[in-house]
Amino acid sequence: MSNSISKDDFNEGPQEYHTGVIAFFKSLPEAGRACAQIFDRGDYYSVHGETARLAAATVFHTNAVIKKRGSGQNQVDTVFLNQSNFETFIRELLLVKQYRVSIYKQQNNKNDWAEEFKASPGNLSQLEDVLFGGSQEQTNNAAVMGVKIASDGSNKTVGVGYIDITSRVLRVCQFTDTENFSNLEALIVQLGPKECLLPHGEAKTRHGACLERNGVLVTERKKTDFSASDAAQDLSRLVRGWSSGSVVARPEMQHSLATGALGAALKYLELTSNEGNFGQFSCSVYDLNQFMRLDSAALKALHVETNDNTGPAVHNTTLLSVLDKCRTSAGHRMMAQWLRQPLLDINQIEERQDLVTAFVESAEMRNSVAEVHLKRVPDLPRIARRLAKKQANLQDCHRLYQCAEVLPDLCESLARYEGPHCATISAVFISPIQESVGDLSKFQEMIETTVDLDQVKQGVYVIKPDFDEELCAIRGSLDTLESQLNSALRVAAADLGLEAGKTIKLEQNGQYGHFFRVTLKDEKSIRNNRAYHTLDTNKAGVRFRNSRVADISAEYSTLMKQYEKQQHKVVTEILAIASGYVEVIQSLSFALTTLDCISALASAAVSSLVPYVRPHMRPRGSGSLHLVQCRHPCLELQDGVSYIPNDTSMGEDNGCFHIITGPNMGGKSTYLRSVATAVLMAHVGSYVPCNEASIPIVDAILARVGAGDCQQKGVSTFMAEMLETSSILKTATRDSLIIVDELGRGTSTYDGFGLAWAISEHIAREIKSYCLFATHFHEVTALAEVLPETVRNFHVAAATSEDTLTLLYQVLPGACDRSFGIHCATIAHFPPKVVEYAKRKADELEDNFAAGDDEDNPDAVVKRRKEKSEGEELIKATLTEASGWKLDNMSDDELEQALCILKSNIVAKDNSYINHLLAVSY
Repeated sequence: MSNSISKDDFNEGPQEYHTGVIAFFKSLPEAGRACAQIFDRGDYYSVHGETARLAAATVFHTNAVIKKRGSGQNQVDTVFLNQSNFETFIRELLLVKQYRVSIYKQQNNKNDWAEEFKASPGNLSQLEDVLFGGSQEQTNNAAVMGVKIASDGSNKTVGVGYIDITSRVLRVCQFTDTENFSNLEALIVQLGPKECLLPHGEAKTRHGACLERNGVLVTERKKTDFSASDAAQDLSRLVRGWSSGSVVARPEMQHSLATGALGAALKYLELTSNEGNFGQFSCSVYDLNQFMRLDSAALKALHVETNDNTGPAVHNTTLLSVLDKCRTSAGHRMMAQWLRQPLLDINQIEERQDLVTAFVESAEMRNSVAEVHLKRVPDLPRIARRLAKKQANLQDCHRLYQCAEVLPDLCESLARYEGPHCATISAVFISPIQESVGDLSKFQEMIETTVDLDQVKQGVYVIKPDFDEELCAIRGSLDTLESQLNSALRVAAADLGLEAGKTIKLEQNGQYGHFFRVTLKDEKSIRNNRAYHTLDTNKAGVRFRNSRVADISAEYSTLMKQYEKQQHKVVTEILAIASGYVEVIQSLSFALTTLDCISALASAAVSSLVPYVRPHMRPRGSGSLHLVQCRHPCLELQDGVSYIPNDTSMGEDNGCFHIITGPNMGGKSTYLRSVATAVLMAHVGSYVPCNEASIPIVDAILARVGAGDCQQKGVSTFMAEMLETSSILKTATRDSLIIVDELGRGTSTYDGFGLAWAISEHIAREIKSYCLFATHFHEVTALAEVLPETVRNFHVAAATSEDTLTLLYQVLPGACDRSFGIHCATIAHFPPKVVEYAKRKADELEDNFAAGDDEDNPDAVVKRRKEKSEGEELIKATLTEASGWKLDNMSDDELEQALCILKSNIVAKDNSYINHLLAVSY
């Protein structure tokens, strides 16, 4: 079908044809801005109002397709969609824009419509075939969670129930939280739900804002849905191994808020309405502290994955796109999950590193696994889910059969590895895969016995005729009829003087059955021939047949229906047997998906321009964070970029709080991000883009990098900055890594500096976590003198000469005590008068003595800085002397005389810095 409506038969049909659907559309209650209603009109679909305008923009990219339909005052914007347009629109709504969708179908009464399907970002099950049908496989997790909150003064208790339909996983989590809901935000980052359910009226609360800020679609439900007692009955049917008598005693049920939230999610997804879901889920208590905490700001600052809804990330612009070299759909989903759930257990991290090391060392194993075997692995979780819900078909069974065929060769490829980590390879991959091979052997035999594998090569999935006696008998009769039809073709060809199979052909379709066809050029051969009956004429030719072919075709159609009915019985039996392998498929899927991710991490490590290295992991609270020649994994892969790496050493004798100053565009932000990204990658189990790395376990990566207005939420740039910073101060521990970039620039200079100093001092003195603090407030560098054991100053190097600024992108020890803003203005070709005026005003507003007019002369700058230091000591001594005066015993004349003597003495020192200050003051 074409991608546009080619026929105007319904586009321009009678207005009364559309009156019923438009009247029904206008009667629908308000469903929210993020909801689209689509009407199934049989051969096409229609959308109206705001949804029509959305479809015009996203599918057709023009408003020309919008039509006015309805009568009188009830006319609304309408867009018509064919099947291809409909599928494109559905994918855009659910997978990209995160909308809810309702599809309505006409009932027996033409003016009566009812909701037939509904879907949301967290509930895609009813539209899976549309979204992921055919060759498309599901690359994103559809997960939904409910949230229920109890407040006791300043204490907030949060209960969360989480459902991942793709993985058939239920989780409950209950914890206390702050006013900013930082723990809830960390949980959202870790689990990555697409949709969240809140009790009615809570979407505009502070926790509702937290959900929206993290890109989660908020759906309000009745408060009575959040009932723990109702959830118990549903869980007894859905969870494997749970019985109605033992549910109440389960540890998961002791968290009443979380269980109530899970109950709301179960009702929303209507899981108990399908018996195929019974006994298919696992349920557990989720520990918020089992993974490293990432806030949403860190997720965005480190470009972990695409953070908008405009589509997939551009290649190599996010950490996910750099590391995700997976070959399976489940692998893509697991890699995204790993990046959101960095490990904290050093043993788990090192086991992943051992596996990655094995694949890095063995190019043969890496290439055979990724390029040969994993490419043939289908979306196993989706097949398991379809089998459990009795929605699978023979094609799903054949895909599983093909996967089972791959497994022995895959195990053989893994077994050929003889390196130091072969025992880990065997335990994690070979043993569970071989166990699955044994479990699936009977399944393979069943498929080979029942499915016609020769027909599969032609894309046809049918049962072998000789498998069932009745099928075999019907197939024999069909073969006889096909022989008679071919004989009838030869007779007709001889009768009409045409060549069988060339100028006259035997064809079949659902409307007419079997018939002959000739081209329009040969139409004269049957003209006025009463032995043949013309069926229709079109540009492809003339379709016709005689009474013998009509009789054979009718008999053939009857037998074919009998064959399909009997085949359906056999297929149903096969699928019932196949559904018993769901647990085997799930176990196999986990092993293969983990293998896919490990192989992907190894491929990323060796395919970089400069290979990554394995980091040495240290226990939490021990050792220092040490990175040699650290690079940013995304930036170094961009075209035209020659990346300059930098070293980092934090903790112990190197201080844990590093202040980085220097010019704009000098690389401060990139330096912060590169360090934090390396730490994140190490906790995932990946190699890191360094020459050498030693990294202690950190419990969180918290970021305050960049700021933008959230006007639609009423949050200014500065307020967004303060909210993020407040969350950091309340969340960070001694073992956290904090990155802060340009804090305080959203308000006045004095307020900004005051905040930057107070916040940095609190982190350095009280929290004592690892912190990289980039700032333009050069005065903050004085904190190193206040806290010399904790704070160190660094700057990004830059060279100036003849009004040019050369950025060196190197991070060096020491503070940068000058600004390069006027140089940047010169490079941007500001008018010379503006630049000169800016210099004069800068001299008035701040002390530029250390740079001076000859700032491009390094020796002169050193000399002037020495003069400044000596001058400041003279000023300090003079003020100390003046502080000893007995002002109560001095007259005004005596005080004036004393000041004149003081000034004369200091002027006599002939210090150029003091002379500069005196000149500026006058």
